[in-house]
Amino acid sequence: MKTVLITGGNSGIGKETVAGLASKDYQIVFVARNRVKAESVKNEIVSSSGNKNVNYLLADLSSKKEVRACAELFKKNYSNLDILINNAGVCLPEKRITVDGLEETFQINHLSHFILTNLLIDTLTKSEDPRIINVSSAAHNSGKFDPDNLQGEKEFSYWDAYSNSKLLNILFTFELAERLKGSGITVNALHPGVVNTNFGREFKGIMSVLLRLGKSLMLSPKKGAETSIYLASSEEVKNVTGKYFIKCKPVVPTNPAITAENRKILWERSLKLAE
Repeated sequence: MKTVLITGGNSGIGKETVAGLASKDYQIVFVARNRVKAESVKNEIVSSSGNKNVNYLLADLSSKKEVRACAELFKKNYSNLDILINNAGVCLPEKRITVDGLEETFQINHLSHFILTNLLIDTLTKSEDPRIINVSSAAHNSGKFDPDNLQGEKEFSYWDAYSNSKLLNILFTFELAERLKGSGITVNALHPGVVNTNFGREFKGIMSVLLRLGKSLMLSPKKGAETSIYLASSEEVKNVTGKYFIKCKPVVPTNPAITAENRKILWERSLKLAE
């Protein structure tokens, strides 16, 4: 039985990814912040799928300490890891600073997944078909890469913070895929579509109204999870790495900031910030 670890697995796309893979008889461990909600989701998916191998780990991705503890607890409790899905993401209405002194969107959407992934590489290498899947977004198209403004140090807007973080997801994916060549571990990113989730739930005023009005045009979370499930389970992509997928098909991202140089710069900056 293959083992999957997924962040943000208790709602939206993440929850549907857990449900979809549980129905395929994978062992699932999802990361969540709230024990009551996580327990409820676990029981719901065990009941609906008939798969009892669904569990969770508690961790707040806005804390480097909790991310490290999550990785260690996973390795303590599970001997193998076949698929890591870095799914959790936020879009916040204002700039917030975490307990680590970092901008929260940057930390949750990029840095925490950078840390978690690197801590679990050694466990993934034990698998016969190890896969890393990073949930990005088409929002990366409007993202900009400024090494001196990774956390909105110069200026901040919620959309810049979000779209920039989704660009970082792709830069990280491509650089990690390059670094892991020959290891057997594949690394791919994806755009799930514009999905009706809790995205932007903290917004108020006109943005809240616009998000509510747009929900009828959005994909269901189940539809949004399809590419994540495909990348995790399909034999078609067993040896495919360093790609960006939309609707289960590889697409070449066109943002000019996606360069080998920027990938390397981000990696070095992330290493320092991960300390």
